[in-house]
Amino acid sequence: MGKPKNIRILLAGDNDGRAAQALRALFCEPEHELELTAVSTMATLLPTLGVVNPEIIVLDIAISRENPRETVRRLHRATPSIPLVVLADEAKKDAAKETLLEGAMDYILREYMDTATLSRIFRGALERNTLEGLADLLRDKATGLYSRDGLMTMGCSTMERIRRNNGTLALFCIRIQSLSEMRSEMGSRAADAVLQALTSTLGDCFRRSDILARIGDAQFAAVAVDATPAGAGILRQRLERRLTQLLQVQHASGTLRFSVNGGMWNYNEPTTFPELLDAIEAGLRVPADNVLVPA
Repeated sequence: MGKPKNIRILLAGDNDGRAAQALRALFCEPEHELELTAVSTMATLLPTLGVVNPEIIVLDIAISRENPRETVRRLHRATPSIPLVVLADEAKKDAAKETLLEGAMDYILREYMDTATLSRIFRGALERNTLEGLADLLRDKATGLYSRDGLMTMGCSTMERIRRNNGTLALFCIRIQSLSEMRSEMGSRAADAVLQALTSTLGDCFRRSDILARIGDAQFAAVAVDATPAGAGILRQRLERRLTQLLQVQHASGTLRFSVNGGMWNYNEPTTFPELLDAIEAGLRVPADNVLVPA
């Protein structure tokens, strides 16, 4: 028999102890060696994170003194690389579902903590850790964003998770239409400065839980996880506004041009992530009103 797999979980809340009991039953010997750390308040949660270095956080939204969605947003921003699972009573199901918009990976209803449900949720959380570790090897050296292969790895996994949660996502592609011309006219240093500026702009426009990638020499992509159609529209406006500002800051208005295309996907659609990416990329190649030029 092989060595048991060590799993570190930080559990915040769970006043009745039912979640702790269920987790110990799920991750039991001889297959697993569970390191379960429990805290009872939000005040002790963040300081404990640095001590136990958990692989998964389970947050009982009952301990939140503010809106659960805001609590999850702040916690996820502080620990974007750690999968966050929300625990709630069935009466708080709607509030639990809303936390998915702020970075929670999934939610558990206290009344339905059966082995099959917990196994599905935590298997997904552990797979996400493995996938993100793999995708970290697939990053673009110049920008630090995911490469095309990294985007495919994370995008396919994210789409499957969203499909299970009956959710949505938005995908945007951005192309620097004139990067090669800029290199010829102004040199590699100027072109590299534009790449870095665009990378920073995307980081400002999208959440840390979203997926950003450089998928070609002059092409970028962003997956807005759990974005609603209304939210995607706001994102598109923000992105185009920031790109217009970038044209002005770079002082290359005679040379520099961007094009943007985007689309929504929901869990009912049979489209795969590669198919969605192909469709959005194809829109960049069609001359249309999506070409941004200096005012």
